[in-house]
Amino acid sequence: MTDKSDPSKDPLRWLWRGSLVLFATSILLNLAVSFLRPIMPWLIGGVILGIVLWVAVLIIRWRQSRW
Repeated sequence: MTDKSDPSKDPLRWLWRGSLVLFATSILLNLAVSFLRPIMPWLIGGVILGIVLWVAVLIIRWRQSRW
């Protein structure tokens, strides 16, 4: 009914699909970077704040467990 050939037997189609996937990936990555650029300092600040809070909790728990 349908003429579905094996992709390994048609290298041109395989190459075309692969190049389309790479092209779409590069466009989407470019869009994601351009949308995230304005809020990137806030994201980095949030991650740093989270790490500082996590280390503070670890130090407090460690000091309390010594006694």
